[in-house]
Amino acid sequence: MTGSRDSIAAAFDRRATTYDRNDWHVRYAERLVALAAPDPGMRILDAATGTGLAAIAAARATGPTGHVLGVDISVGMLTRARHAVTASGLTTVDLLEADATALPHLPGGSFDLILCSAGLLYLRVQAALREWHRLLKPGGLVGFSTMREGFPAAAGLFRDLAGRYGLALTDPAAPLGTPARCDRELRDAGFVPAGTVTETIRFSRTDLTDAWRAHTQGPHHDAVAALGPERTEKFRAEYTGALARLLNSDEDRVLDSEVIYAFGRAARPEAHAPLPAQLAETERPGHPA
Repeated sequence: MTGSRDSIAAAFDRRATTYDRNDWHVRYAERLVALAAPDPGMRILDAATGTGLAAIAAARATGPTGHVLGVDISVGMLTRARHAVTASGLTTVDLLEADATALPHLPGGSFDLILCSAGLLYLRVQAALREWHRLLKPGGLVGFSTMREGFPAAAGLFRDLAGRYGLALTDPAAPLGTPARCDRELRDAGFVPAGTVTETIRFSRTDLTDAWRAHTQGPHHDAVAALGPERTEKFRAEYTGALARLLNSDEDRVLDSEVIYAFGRAARPEAHAPLPAQLAETERPGHPA
């Protein structure tokens, strides 16, 4: 799901103060970094850094000789990220307000590793991947995370109920929602697919208390706002009630969400560097999606 730069920035400005309170966001970002396994001294770009969760984890992994640049278009998110970086005591993280799909002021081959935790849901996928291919050194690694199509269940419920109010909302996970689709997008951008990891991440019941806010203060904000206060409140009551009932009747369905971590090399197959050990035995190109 994409929108204008201003609408996406405003959506995440609204979410900034609560985004990193959800523990699953932290675990999701840190898992991406762990799978990428950055080496000490690496130069890393964290695209759509948000509150800096992946950037901080990457900086810890690369140590005092490494460097991480976190890029985001949301001033609110970057403000939270700066506070988090300061609190961490790290001195190797810089933050930049910019569009992660267009960074012409950065020279090609600037980075060893580019990460994007969950952000491709909100970006033009090919524009982003092609720019990141330009920015990577030959043999450099790109890694991103995304929800599998149809997950999480709370988001699917929101979209289903939105249809009753005349809102046709699409699944933002669909374009990258299978390992095969991730590999295809990587190839189309010039990468050699380097493996995918599919896992289940579990939300907490506390996470779900923010579900309505996350949907209505995110990219669906303008669509829901067009309903007007009375219909929006009716929608909210219907959604929160339905979500509570589903949670009580089928907790695992609501709390468990399938996720994908996908990786690609900026090199030809005969020239690409070895995979991180964490990826060596994972799903590889050509396996069932």
